[in-house]
Amino acid sequence: MNKYQRFRPYLLSSWLMLLAAVSGCSENNPVKQQSKPSLVSKQQALIADGQFAAARENIDELLSKKTLSEQQRSELLFELERMQRIERDFSAELGDVRAYIEKHIGAVTDQQLNDWINQGLLEYRVIDGETKFFRSAGYNLFQLDEEALAKREGYQPFIERAPLYALHQHHSEIVASANIEKPNTEKKRFKVKYQLTVKANAVPEGEVIKAWIPYPRDIENRQENVRYVNSKPAVHQIAGNDNLQRTIYFEASAVKDQPTEFWVEYEYDTYGVFYDIDSEKITPVMATEETREFLQQKPPHVVFTPEIQALSQRIVGDETNPYKIAQKLFAYVDSIPWATAIEYSTIPNISEYAMTAGHADCGQQTLLLITLLRYNGIPARWQSGWEFSPTSFDTMHDWGMVYFAPYGWVPMDVTHGVLESDKDDEKWFYLSGIDSYRLIFNDDYSAKFEPEKQHFRSETVDSQRGEVEWQGGNLYFDQWSYEMQWQDVSDASSLLPDEQSSEFSLKNLDSEQVVVVVTDDNTAIQGKLYSFEKHINSDTGKPEWLAANINTDIVVGKTGIAWGKGLHPAQPGQQKQEGDGKAPAGVFELGTAFGYLPDLPTGLDYEPMTATHFCMDVAGSPLYNQIADSKVVGEKALEGNSEPMRRDIHKNDQVYKKGIFVHHNPDNIAGNGSCIFIHLWRSDDSPTLGCTAMEEDAMDALLTWLDKDKKPLMVTLTKAQYVRLKDSWQLPDLDLN
Repeated sequence: MNKYQRFRPYLLSSWLMLLAAVSGCSENNPVKQQSKPSLVSKQQALIADGQFAAARENIDELLSKKTLSEQQRSELLFELERMQRIERDFSAELGDVRAYIEKHIGAVTDQQLNDWINQGLLEYRVIDGETKFFRSAGYNLFQLDEEALAKREGYQPFIERAPLYALHQHHSEIVASANIEKPNTEKKRFKVKYQLTVKANAVPEGEVIKAWIPYPRDIENRQENVRYVNSKPAVHQIAGNDNLQRTIYFEASAVKDQPTEFWVEYEYDTYGVFYDIDSEKITPVMATEETREFLQQKPPHVVFTPEIQALSQRIVGDETNPYKIAQKLFAYVDSIPWATAIEYSTIPNISEYAMTAGHADCGQQTLLLITLLRYNGIPARWQSGWEFSPTSFDTMHDWGMVYFAPYGWVPMDVTHGVLESDKDDEKWFYLSGIDSYRLIFNDDYSAKFEPEKQHFRSETVDSQRGEVEWQGGNLYFDQWSYEMQWQDVSDASSLLPDEQSSEFSLKNLDSEQVVVVVTDDNTAIQGKLYSFEKHINSDTGKPEWLAANINTDIVVGKTGIAWGKGLHPAQPGQQKQEGDGKAPAGVFELGTAFGYLPDLPTGLDYEPMTATHFCMDVAGSPLYNQIADSKVVGEKALEGNSEPMRRDIHKNDQVYKKGIFVHHNPDNIAGNGSCIFIHLWRSDDSPTLGCTAMEEDAMDALLTWLDKDKKPLMVTLTKAQYVRLKDSWQLPDLDLN
């Protein structure tokens, strides 16, 4: 019997006992049961039994009572929502499934269909007496059954398309280069653009749509130097790095008959990791502050049920060495075949589902392994995001971390599983290592967002696609779409400044427009702004900078300029700091335009500001160097800032009537300077507090000329700096006399 034939039908009864579970589980005790089921668990039992109509009737009646607690009311409302999600997942008729299968392998008999159903290969539920199949049941058949797969010519199951699910040179390189002092190796840098698009008319015109897009955390020796590049809308809130399900938050108003787009671009470094584990050195783990949480149950998905305990005993037997126990558990869970999953929010206990359904996806496998490891006294925790590859393959993906003393926390990925190799370090690579093609969004599951979501999440466990809501409720996955674009830029010049070599130049930054600001020296408050556009020389075939039509006087900071943080290599000399009154010198990306008006003629994205938009200049704030709306984050979160974006309302001036975001200090490093813009001046002898300013006619011309698709840059230098760096940075020709 091969692994594609190891199936058991999904046993609903296997998790019914969880519906009466109590909290406060001890580390290795099974879940206790209440003597009397709760109001909510009674309805959950009906849903598990497929009695949706009865459950809905009961819930409607219960919700009419005033004696319900807020928690009970919320839980009952979610059960109504969960039934809708189950019905969306199980929406196919047998004829639909048959049509999908026959489309790919030709006619099938009734007997074949019945055999596949009886083997658990075509997942279904009986809802109010009607048999409904999982909408991806036909697709999953070709992931699960070798005989069906053999009849489908030229088709590869999903995970067989991924080069890193089999032994690859990349694994061998990581194993060869890692050591106990430096287990992280094979560093790469990726550039990502993630877009979330809400369908037209998903909410009424003018209503505010709120979106949370997953955003990477800085994690030492795994994922570092996360750098925000650009976004739409430009106004955003990036959750603090300590948020275990980190997001970037946006708001936008719905426009009739038009989709609403949200997107973010960022870059980050990622490392491959490998620990060469010596099982004889492994010792049992005591519960400490670092490990205690990850040895415990975490209902509803990590619970030491009697079924889990029995399964563990069958797998582990008399083994006592923690690493060898982990190997046995890892190999068992790896043997569960992969298939696309029903929505996690509809499953009462995901690890139980993975154990009983006969197939599981990456998150389901991971939660089962975490549960089994913890039950055996081995700390384990969740990690997830996306995985890429040396080819074009990518997908959302879940994996984890496991703690082996004395090595500490090491990565594990049971879906990649045991690799075919004669060498143990390669064979068990994914029980103590990870490849370099990862994007980590989450270091836990079901964690709170910042800011918190008000309505039910579409995905109650993981956070990889995003979340959307408006005041009328949550927007489920069928009301919006998402797209991940990624690029390996490990060898490109778009690396962070401290990683760039002396070969840094504008030519390599893939920009077609540049705005150059030059001052006489680093204390001057006045200067000139020039514009250039990249063209291909018809004689040489090489790119060159040609002057555009914008040439204007500007003012800069009241104490001149100092080196800022941007795309350029780190430079010796005075560095910009918060409150120093200096404009940043260097090379910076130009972002979204903003202003007081509903719209402006510009090739940049545009965001109108309101009376409640502020830029945070308080160095200790998690919102430092970011635009935030006090209606969203609350007035307390913006206490102490001195930068309202509607200065006409708050400070009776027009300098932010029209402006452009300058991406200075894109990592929002506290104290290194915030809220840098190009904006309108008060006069030609009135300097700014750190921005670059000009007259309104020049600003209008600049806004009209700039084009976001040409990736415009801003270069600010003194004359002496410009002369010194012109050739090495390949700056435009400029007459500085």
